[in-house]
Amino acid sequence: MYTIIEHIEYLLTSHDCVVIPGWGALVAQYSDSRYNPVAGHIERPRRELGFNASVDHNDGLLAQSLVRREGVTYDEAMRQVGLSVSAFKRQLALGNEVPLGRLGYFHSTDGHRIEFTPFDHEQSNDGYYGLRDLNISPLVQEVMVQDEPAAVRATVRRPSWGARIARVAASIAVLLCLTVLLSTPVIVNRNQQDYASLNLPTVTKPQRQVIETKQATPAQPAQPAVATAATPAAPASPLLLDEGGKCLLVVASLNSMKQVEEFKQSHPDLASKMQVSHTSSKLYHVYVARSSSVSHLYALRSELPEAYRNSSWVKN
Repeated sequence: MYTIIEHIEYLLTSHDCVVIPGWGALVAQYSDSRYNPVAGHIERPRRELGFNASVDHNDGLLAQSLVRREGVTYDEAMRQVGLSVSAFKRQLALGNEVPLGRLGYFHSTDGHRIEFTPFDHEQSNDGYYGLRDLNISPLVQEVMVQDEPAAVRATVRRPSWGARIARVAASIAVLLCLTVLLSTPVIVNRNQQDYASLNLPTVTKPQRQVIETKQATPAQPAQPAVATAATPAAPASPLLLDEGGKCLLVVASLNSMKQVEEFKQSHPDLASKMQVSHTSSKLYHVYVARSSSVSHLYALRSELPEAYRNSSWVKN
């Protein structure tokens, strides 16, 4: 089973605009590096994703990606795109959020307008990935006074004769040490054993070897094998639930606790690990892992059953 989300993530790494027919277009916007005098740092150049719902025509880019990777016909690819868009619209009609993999998620504010919120921590499609904002401290300029008072200039004293003589003596001592070190001869012992020998090895006549034969002894009876108890395999490690983290591995977003209970009953394999987070948008996020590390949650996402991998997402 394949989804169009993986193809959208891949296409955005090399295209600035990916159109989802019947839904809208994801557009990459660039911003140059600039200096922020208030914060005192230079902001890095960045590439951010935006969404335009009015551009929903079919340019063939997404369908051709499905044809190349999945090995299906163009008509079948367009049918899969239409099924995915229909599923997106049903989720929004129910008041749920529509996750878009590692890129962000869609949501509706008034029931008709579609908005896209990109993930700030995810820069997989950013060509400037790895760059960080540079903190810089302004230099304090020293103002030099052109006309100093005569009293100030009079206080400046030249080095005394004693200090000058000490500097000259130290310089002479350094020169004498360098002269002794550079004029001392170095004796090199060129021993003949230090060089590699080019003599060929001496070939000796092979000696005759006498092989003694021993009388064969009767074979010992085979010892009965002792059965050993099989070591039980270690149970698979369950999903970790860190109550101190702020990032959630969400498997469903529902409108009421009644829907949450029905969702748990319909998914008994993960019901014991499901927790609920109530947000200000009146949504109940059902999550199975919580951590302060986003990369940790994406690693746990790969351990989920296959039925949850495409629908789960990380919320911070």
